[in-house]
Amino acid sequence: MLAASLVLAAGASAQTYPTRPIRFITVAAPGTVGDIIPRVVGQELAIRLKQPVVVENRPGGSGLVGATAGAHSAPDGYNLLFSTSGTMIVNTFVYSKMPFDSQKDFEPVALVASVPLVLVVNGSSPLMNFRDLVALARSRPGAVSYGSLGNGSTANISASILKKAEGMGMVHVPYKGAQDALKDIFADRLTMMFDFIGTSLPHIRSGKLRALAVAKPKRLDVLPDVPSMEELGYPGFDTTMYYGAYVPAGTPRDIVERLGQEFRAVLRQESVREKFAAIVVDPGELTGERFAAYQTAQFVRWREIIKSLDIPAE
Repeated sequence: MLAASLVLAAGASAQTYPTRPIRFITVAAPGTVGDIIPRVVGQELAIRLKQPVVVENRPGGSGLVGATAGAHSAPDGYNLLFSTSGTMIVNTFVYSKMPFDSQKDFEPVALVASVPLVLVVNGSSPLMNFRDLVALARSRPGAVSYGSLGNGSTANISASILKKAEGMGMVHVPYKGAQDALKDIFADRLTMMFDFIGTSLPHIRSGKLRALAVAKPKRLDVLPDVPSMEELGYPGFDTTMYYGAYVPAGTPRDIVERLGQEFRAVLRQESVREKFAAIVVDPGELTGERFAAYQTAQFVRWREIIKSLDIPAE
């Protein structure tokens, strides 16, 4: 009887969903790209679903603070997690103990956006191109320092791939936030960083930063003169990070499917695409089972990458 009543309750909630505000937990800090994206999407979802969408920032711990809150929230369709591939996938192979299981504790709803990285140095640095950087690191071990958000972060992995490929002795300097790392680059206390293009682009355009490479197989339209890592001799070098929307496991299937449909519609809107373009992120196209299949493939890919690198477990 109890089981039957739960099924009926789930069915009823799915038929009338939504009837109250929806909470969007993001692992990003306020004002960052990972905060802007869910607010852009949430604004349009609120219109389509006729209910407010409230964005709640839960940054910290390589995204684990927010993702854990998402995993422990009620599976009723009113609690969505907005998290990164770094938090949901890469952390699985970096942390010796995770507070949740990304594949068992969540239902993938939509791949919302992809964010490419760019390798930057101080705009007044004598390192005029990528080969200058490699030559310095090879000739003077320890002379090149790079910033990241800690072991296993996308910036750390990008630099670790480069470090291994070239046998370079670079010094890793972890930071709490990308802005702190950029401040040290501006002050010549840090040599380089793989940073999200949306964060670095204004500084590249102003001349405060110099872009040496993009961490993708192809060049970016906004930086047509900056070579890709693949062009520079690193086949398959792609550390693009994606942001995805998830609900806790156990959320009624028809609500998950409804959300996937709504995300797909929102991400196709020209106004959303224009706002994404302004912060140099690409809108996603995968929802539901297609997103789940893509994420499964990414687990396999990143497991092999992390295994090949000298990244200590947290």
